[in-house]
Amino acid sequence: INLRMSSGDEFTEYLTELEKPNTEGYDFFVRNEGTGYNLEIFRQFNKETGLYRYKGYGELTTVDLETAKKVYCDLEYRKKWDSYCNDLRVLNENEEQQIIYWRVAYPWPMSHRDYVFLRKTKLISEPDRWCIIGKSDTSESVDTVKSVVRVEQYEQTIAFQRNESGSGTKVFMYYFDNPGGSLPTWLINWAAKTGVPQFMTTLKNACEKYG
Repeated sequence: INLRMSSGDEFTEYLTELEKPNTEGYDFFVRNEGTGYNLEIFRQFNKETGLYRYKGYGELTTVDLETAKKVYCDLEYRKKWDSYCNDLRVLNENEEQQIIYWRVAYPWPMSHRDYVFLRKTKLISEPDRWCIIGKSDTSESVDTVKSVVRVEQYEQTIAFQRNESGSGTKVFMYYFDNPGGSLPTWLINWAAKTGVPQFMTTLKNACEKYG
């Protein structure tokens, strides 16, 4: 399996969003907040797919930077806190990148989905910021599974930075997922309306139970 390297500019583009949010072309979608977290989400309609791209800007006020990064990157731990995760494992890796296989359970009667994606992680100092880029990689020869739909358009990028108090973490998220199959776009967008805002809630709860 070929692990392709990525330019530093790609990481910088996402990390810049932590200090200078760029919502040009995006519409405000929803704000989700609770004890220990907040997240404002913007979305952009994609005419080609009929689906939305999302950007989220928020804060985990009670979770430190290293814990946030570890929880997001710990695949074994995700199997415990993500009830929709059927399978999640590294297929190949080097120091900065991993090829990951991920199978997600969809509610009956919908078919389950699986993903093969490339994940790249980088720490940039002064101040310390983590960026984790995940993008679907259709070039890898990973066998399909019967009755499981292979997702070919997926991206989720997360950037973390210490907040001003030093005890919490600022978060930027970019997300796009086209689950394919025969699902109507209205149903996918409806599910995302709940699922995308809940991401911060789920991540915060997982961080509190980590370790």
